[in-house]
Amino acid sequence: MHPALRLFALLLAAVCISHCYSISAVAQGPAIVRATPVSSLRFASDRASDPSGDELKSFGPQGTIIEQARADVVSILAGENACSAWFHAAEPQAAEKFRSLRFAVDPSGKSEITKLDALQIGGVFYQPYVARTGQNVGWGSTITLNANGAFFNDWAPVRVIVNSQDKGYLKSFRRLAVASFGGATREARILTLLHELGHVLDMLPIDSGVPSGPELSTNNTELVLRHCGPQIREAAKHSLSRDSSFFLTELPLGLNDERARRGTGKQ
Repeated sequence: MHPALRLFALLLAAVCISHCYSISAVAQGPAIVRATPVSSLRFASDRASDPSGDELKSFGPQGTIIEQARADVVSILAGENACSAWFHAAEPQAAEKFRSLRFAVDPSGKSEITKLDALQIGGVFYQPYVARTGQNVGWGSTITLNANGAFFNDWAPVRVIVNSQDKGYLKSFRRLAVASFGGATREARILTLLHELGHVLDMLPIDSGVPSGPELSTNNTELVLRHCGPQIREAAKHSLSRDSSFFLTELPLGLNDERARRGTGKQ
């Protein structure tokens, strides 16, 4: 090859090698390869494992109420306390499983308190159901809340009956409650969701559709309260907003109280 052509070929090869090396070095450089921010990864993970967030927005005011109680329960379960320890003994991922649960509201649920006025002195009162869910069910299962129960309402009309065949009559309004907590309070809502989680995790015996169901439900609620009472009260202590009527248990049917007539409390 002519010496001039050989020199030109060598120079061209040197330029090509230098250019290729430069591209390779830049492609591996830290200024070009950018990691996704941790906050973005956390946000994506939260959305993927929290399907109820957008669903609850479509529920309107009821969805806001559910979301607040749900956030309180997640906070309790994610902390280090007696309540979370009790649930984690049954399910190490109790908080994560709770966050996966969906919610539904039953608008046609029972809305009256039944007073069985038989031989018992003072009668026996049976409240509308508050919530229900499956027993020992999987991730993504549903908790159904009674729109007319103590999760959303603080008062309900009382229907007095003598036996199961008696249609009875409306007598008064009575305050709804979950254990010792008044209906439509933050404590009642937190306790309700923890109770239902107990069924989801098979920590509590079935108390719906079985003989002595109301008594079993009461016992289950008291069991949850024994393990979680301090945490429930701590979560709710800054949100108490009650008037003097909170300390009443029953109102005459004819009392001109719009809240009592609707069976709906302040939110």
